[in-house]
Amino acid sequence: MKIIVDQNLPRRLIPALQAAFPGPAHVNEIGLGGARDIEIWNYALRERFDVMSRDADMATLAIRRMGEVCVVWVRTGNLRSQDLLQRIMRAIPELHRSLSTRALRVIELR
Repeated sequence: MKIIVDQNLPRRLIPALQAAFPGPAHVNEIGLGGARDIEIWNYALRERFDVMSRDADMATLAIRRMGEVCVVWVRTGNLRSQDLLQRIMRAIPELHRSLSTRALRVIELR
């Protein structure tokens, strides 16, 4: 399970996510900063990533598009980066279960 973190989430998440997911990447680090959602989606599909995003449009892509990409839809509202990181880290076991079974295309994180 590899994760791309969308541009609407801070890059500071990447070091913490490394312990839970192999090779996490922020869209800015892989040349997709400012890219349209479909471009990020196609990259994730081609490179076998899942996507973590605050963007409802990304969740919609997961529902409408074919492929093995799942979206972790971060719906926490505005939080300080540290609080957001803590919320994500508490959800890691559930994220692993959901992403490993591929039963859900969209996993909401509230």
